Amino acid sequence: MLQDARTVSVPLRATRRLANWLVISGLIVALGTLLVGAAVLSDARRDAWLRAEQASMNLAMALERDITRSLAAYDLSLQGAAVAMEQPDLSASSPEIRQMALFDRAASARQFGALLVLNAEGKVVASSANPSPEERDLSDRDFFQVHKQQPDRGLYIGRPFVASAAPNDLRVAVSRRLPLNRSLFGGIVVGSLRLTDFQDLFARLDLGAQGAITLFQDDGHILVRRSSAAGESNRDLSGADTVRRFMAAPSGSFTGIAALDGVERLYTFRHVGDYPLILSIARSVDDIYAAWWRKTAVIACILLLLCVSMVALCVMFRLEILRRLQAEMTLAETAAKFERLSHLDGLTGLANRAKFDLTLARNWDHAARHRLPLSLVMLDADCFKSYNDRYGHQEGDQVLRAVGRCIQAAATRPEDTGARYGGEEFAILLPGTGTSGAFLVAEKIRASVASTAMPHACNPSGQVTISAGVAVIWPDRLTPPGQLVAMADQALYAAKHAGRNRVEVGLSAGASGSGRLAA
Repeated sequence: MLQDARTVSVPLRATRRLANWLVISGLIVALGTLLVGAAVLSDARRDAWLRAEQASMNLAMALERDITRSLAAYDLSLQGAAVAMEQPDLSASSPEIRQMALFDRAASARQFGALLVLNAEGKVVASSANPSPEERDLSDRDFFQVHKQQPDRGLYIGRPFVASAAPNDLRVAVSRRLPLNRSLFGGIVVGSLRLTDFQDLFARLDLGAQGAITLFQDDGHILVRRSSAAGESNRDLSGADTVRRFMAAPSGSFTGIAALDGVERLYTFRHVGDYPLILSIARSVDDIYAAWWRKTAVIACILLLLCVSMVALCVMFRLEILRRLQAEMTLAETAAKFERLSHLDGLTGLANRAKFDLTLARNWDHAARHRLPLSLVMLDADCFKSYNDRYGHQEGDQVLRAVGRCIQAAATRPEDTGARYGGEEFAILLPGTGTSGAFLVAEKIRASVASTAMPHACNPSGQVTISAGVAVIWPDRLTPPGQLVAMADQALYAAKHAGRNRVEVGLSAGASGSGRLAA
């Protein structure tokens, strides 16, 4: 019989080796095909990135020029009004002539608002919209205070605000100091730009579903953003990594994570002329590679089909061997599965009671033979029956699973054993561990369960907690292992009696010692 087995095993091994070589050869050919395809797709990916980067740069340059021209035109209007204010006979003219002299060069595009002239006290003395403007005091506005306190400020672009006459009309103030190029403060000339026009311009540009165009002030505040949500304008992002990089260089391109939505994007930015503005073009990395991924999916399917076909021809030679081995493998896997299942608790994934008893007996003999301490932590969920009655058994099972996870996180050594002892009671066996070490493990589990903050109205603490008892013993061959369980149970009872949600340490038995010893 043995001779027959050896006779059969020789051609079986030879056939297996031949089949393995055939499969290896097929895999080598398939791998070569995949590598060639991967190289082609890698080049296509790099090209997609370069095209997106170049397109973003071109768009940033075009928008930067457009915004610069708009601001330059409006700045000329501000400077024209400032120069006209210095004419000595202007104050003696009629309101109509005075308005024409002040605002004859005022920009009249749709996005430009009316120009106002404020005196040194912040009162409106002239308006491009009305020869006899309404008397208003704007001395508390940021643009007035900035120019009053900073003589050499130049053009100032203020914070976004909503015009009182049109609640949806988002604007930003643009101002200059009066008179120009002098230290004496005589007031300011101020106008406003409609930011909604910039939003409309940005919204017409196709940057993908997650693309963004943002105009920042040079201190990191958002001025306007493409498809911006409520509250984004004037938001301070100076602390974000991406915005700090905008502020540190005049232009550039990099990949970063957005501070507003956490999306990874390709950022291309430019400072807008000599103005205190930064323009950012951001394209989602996912959008950049979307077309490439579609192409990759098609090519990958074709390559995989070819490779599978090549390998399938080789694999056919192994099928007979696999069929012969299948029965043996199935039996071995089934035995291993039942071995594992017979030792595990199906709800928590911890060892079951039978596995715990076997492990306790084995560790008891080992500790007695080598004169080592053996520690046991017994714990259970406080007021668990009340929890089940109030929340139901399914929620109760969730609590038990959570406790099991906390035990697994605390009992980290290979020789530590966490087990579901029965119902809501758990046991953690800690070989080679003294009193203080066992207490630390128990306290870690108690704190971990408390940190889950699962509500428990029937518990005095208002949330799910556990109580634990710790027992340490130096085993000998004359003492039954059940003594350790009894000691831990007594400590657990003491923890319950002392108010729950605590760890109590019982009296040690045997030689004294502390600390968690190496196994």
